[in-house]
Amino acid sequence: MKKRRGWLNAAVILVVLGVVLAGCAALQKSEVTDVEGLLTKAGFRKQVADTPGRVAHLNALPQGKFSRHRRHGKVYYVYADATNCRCLYSGDATNYQHYQDLESQQNLGPIQMMRPDIVTGEDWSQAPWGPFN
Repeated sequence: MKKRRGWLNAAVILVVLGVVLAGCAALQKSEVTDVEGLLTKAGFRKQVADTPGRVAHLNALPQGKFSRHRRHGKVYYVYADATNCRCLYSGDATNYQHYQDLESQQNLGPIQMMRPDIVTGEDWSQAPWGPFN
């Protein structure tokens, strides 16, 4: 009888733990959807990693953060998401400012930017992504 009760307690704990983890995953997915919606509203262009070169490049980028890159002499802001949409969003300074305005209106926590004071030395002119504008 005691063994049966022990198994029952363990099963209940596992079920509760599973429900909690599923809830956390759903919240995280919802947050990602919110960010993607704001990026789209701000005018960022979504580009899907649909080739092996793009997938490799996307995976090498900081995930879930903004980074600045130079392409054909112009600075772009890039948000990479290899986990959920397997895509990156690219926009210029105007799009980035518009995103920040939308983000603050919705009282979302700001997305960090990787080293915002430094534009990467990498020239994205030859990157596997199509045009950014």
